[in-house]
Amino acid sequence: MKPFPALRWFLAGVAAALLLLVALWAFLAYQQPDLLLQMVNLRYCG
Repeated sequence: MKPFPALRWFLAGVAAALLLLVALWAFLAYQQPDLLLQMVNLRYCG
């Protein structure tokens, strides 16, 4: 059974929003690597 077109568009929108959030998180982590390391409880020695 094929999903309804509205459901397919909704799921595509959710996937795009998640992709955008991951890209934003990666960009912020690249700008401040110590913040990313602090989030995962690692120490940056460099």
